[in-house]
Amino acid sequence: PKSKMGSAFRAIALSKKIELGLTGENDEHAQTQQPSVRYFFQAVWQKQPAVYRTAQNSSDDDDDKIRPLLQTFPMNWDDIADLFHHCHQQYLNTGNSPPLFFQKGIPVTNPDNLYASNPFAAYLDGNSIIINHADLHHPIIAYLCHDLQQTFPHVYANTYLTPANSHAVEAHADDRDVLVVQIFGKKKWKVYKKVPVQYPFNNEQVGKHGNKVDSSVFKGGLCFGDKEVILCPGDVLYLPRGYVHEASTQTAEDSSDNSNYEPSFHTTIAIATHDWCLSVVLSETIRETLGEVTKFRKALPVGPCNEYEAESPPGSTDFKQQVDEAMSVIQSKVTPLAIEQRLRGKYLMHNANASQLRQNLIIEQQSKKRKFKEESQPCVGEDAASCLTLQSVIRVSTPEERASVSLEGGRVRGLTVREETMPVLMNILSMIKADPKLRVAVKDLRGLVKSSDNEVETVGIHLVCDFTLLSFARCSIELGALALVHQ
Repeated sequence: PKSKMGSAFRAIALSKKIELGLTGENDEHAQTQQPSVRYFFQAVWQKQPAVYRTAQNSSDDDDDKIRPLLQTFPMNWDDIADLFHHCHQQYLNTGNSPPLFFQKGIPVTNPDNLYASNPFAAYLDGNSIIINHADLHHPIIAYLCHDLQQTFPHVYANTYLTPANSHAVEAHADDRDVLVVQIFGKKKWKVYKKVPVQYPFNNEQVGKHGNKVDSSVFKGGLCFGDKEVILCPGDVLYLPRGYVHEASTQTAEDSSDNSNYEPSFHTTIAIATHDWCLSVVLSETIRETLGEVTKFRKALPVGPCNEYEAESPPGSTDFKQQVDEAMSVIQSKVTPLAIEQRLRGKYLMHNANASQLRQNLIIEQQSKKRKFKEESQPCVGEDAASCLTLQSVIRVSTPEERASVSLEGGRVRGLTVREETMPVLMNILSMIKADPKLRVAVKDLRGLVKSSDNEVETVGIHLVCDFTLLSFARCSIELGALALVHQ
């Protein structure tokens, strides 16, 4: 039985404006005879890129727009901080799936030494942060993926946080279809019209694994009328597998209004179509079918010398008979129904495993909140930093509090801050340290700098976003320089 479609994709498909990547037409849903979801699967799915603008009014003011997708699955900067913290803790506990850091498109190869693999420290230094399988690190993303699995057979999520005037990864193509859901800020996308490998597999992804993107791709022009696409909060970009793309945040040249000079956070919903194609499922079904027959498990007598091939050399009647028998088994057992059942079984297995892990995450988060309420609440150190939000109030720490902080493995680590924001953040830190009576909410830290008469110390204030303040406060409390004030 088919399940009822979830609210997430319906919110996307019912967008009042669709921009098609290859035709260049704007679909205002004039084709009333076609349901919008059906239109996606008939005209867009695996055929061309498309942008779905989910805002429900035509206001030019972004703050006034209604975004049903983000209202159904709301996230704020505190949620993103929780996502990063959970991923980092999982890595420290298991050694698996660390947060990934990229500096201007270049992967950071020694994150443990530079930042203790702490995503907040890495972001302060101007890195983009990538969290793979983010649906296993935050409940809202887990719910989003669960909902989308009522439309697509199986999905998972990766997230990308990119500072202003930067980019996470270089131009590349993926071996999966994706839905890019823009959550915070704006991001510019270049989607190239020429597809170098149609429906690539993992080892065929250009821009990855040493596979270079041929220059002819860049010379072949862009989709969407040969223009860049700018995604705003609530917008969704659909990319079929194989399309080369690259993305970047706003630069100084894009706008003279520094208030719009902001970071970008988006969730990429991965739909693993490379694993669901006939060539893969058919070969898996054949292998499983022949593997049930013992004699087909034996090595074939094809080797470097006559002695190795003595039993039934290639070209012999025995060899041909064995191959013919295997083909007969395939023809009788590898039917369209068998292939369908194997593919559905694969979906069910992946969904069951993901569902269990996502449910464990939700239970773990609820347990953590109860435990934190019941226990004494620290003011400094990792535990205090982990519960910090934009609404939290902070102060300078006492000498005793600073002395009580011990980092992972006894490691001593200072703050590494990108050059553009260093004057502002160091000014904030010095002002808090200078007044032991000062109590200030994290979200209000910029106000300390704006009240300063020193123009040098306010340089770069337009680059200090809310998440920069949150990362700065978390790192400072973790190191013991600042302390959390419990309300």
